[in-house]
Amino acid sequence: MKARQIATALHSVYAVDLQDRIRFIERDPEGFWGPWQDAGADARQIVHHGDVIARIGPDHQVSALQRASQLPWLNLDLQARELAVTRMPDGAPALFASDGDHAVWHTWTPTPASPWAGWEPLAGPASELAAAVIPGGGLAVFGIHDGAIHHRWQNHLMGGWEEWTPLEGPPHGARSLEVTTISGGGLVLFALGGDGGLYHRWQNHPFGRWQSWEPLATGIGSFAVTKAASGGLAVFAIRLDGLLQYRRQPGPFGEWSSWMELDGSAKSVAAQASYTDGLEVFVIGLDDDVYHKWCGRLDSPWSDWAPLDHEPAPFRLSRKTPLPTPMSRTSDP
Repeated sequence: MKARQIATALHSVYAVDLQDRIRFIERDPEGFWGPWQDAGADARQIVHHGDVIARIGPDHQVSALQRASQLPWLNLDLQARELAVTRMPDGAPALFASDGDHAVWHTWTPTPASPWAGWEPLAGPASELAAAVIPGGGLAVFGIHDGAIHHRWQNHLMGGWEEWTPLEGPPHGARSLEVTTISGGGLVLFALGGDGGLYHRWQNHPFGRWQSWEPLATGIGSFAVTKAASGGLAVFAIRLDGLLQYRRQPGPFGEWSSWMELDGSAKSVAAQASYTDGLEVFVIGLDDDVYHKWCGRLDSPWSDWAPLDHEPAPFRLSRKTPLPTPMSRTSDP
C-alpha cells in the first residue's frame, strides 16, 4: 500500500494513504501482519500509541479512536496543526496538540476505558511536540519555538504543570524532537539540529540534571527512536542521500554501536521493539509503499525487507535504488 505517513504500535500500524484515507494493518496471534483495512476516516496527520489512535482531520478537527472500545471516532472539539501522544503506566493515553497559534493543549483519559477529559491549555508557543511519562513521575511535553527547546512537566501523574522551561539546544537550534526513557534512569531527548546533525542528551535519574548534548551523526534528514527489550536505545536515521542506517546500545546507558546500514533508501522511518526480543523498523519507500524488516534479537541478522502486507515474500533491497530492488543483502555485524 502506498502511504505518506505511518504510525506504529506493537500489534497494529496505521497509515495515511496518498488520498488521505486512514488505513490500518494488524498483527495476528503468530506475529505476522495481515491485510490492510480501511479505518473509516481521512486525516492530515495521525499518531498512534498502545491502543489509541488520534488524527487531525481535513477540517483540522482532532478526533480519537480507542481500539479496545470498538467505538467510532470521537470528536475532541479542538482544531490543531499537530499532535503528540504517550501512554501512562496503566495504559491510559495522554494527547497533546498544537493549535493554529502554536498554543499547546492537553487531554487524557484517567483509565483506558474512561471518557476523554476536557482540553487543558498549556500555553506556548511550541511546535514539533514530543511527549513521555517521567519514570516514577508525571507527564512531560517538549516543543520547539524559534529553534529553542522548551518543556513542561508534572511531578506526579494528574498533578499540576511546571512552567515552560528552556533547555539548551543543539548547534544551530532544533528542527525536530523525540523523547523516550532510559531503564533505570530518566528521560532521553533526541534532536535533529539546524546543521543536519543528530544529537541526544539524557538524565541519569528521573528529574535529574540533563547531561550535555552528545552528537550521534551528521547529514541526517529524519530519524526515529525506540527502546529494545534489553532496555538499550536504538536510533534509525535517513541520511540526506536517502539511505537508511541505525545504531544501538546493548543495554541502558551502554556504549553506542557504530552506524550500520540497513540496505535501502526511504522517505520516512518508524521503529519499535520487535514481537520477539529484537527490533522492527518500518519505512515508506521511494515508491511510497510501506515496508518493514526485523531482527529476532539484537545480535541476530536482520530479515529481508518486505511489503508489510506480504511479509513472507523474499524481497531484497538495493542500497542505492528505490524499495524493493532484488539484490544480495549484507548482514549487519
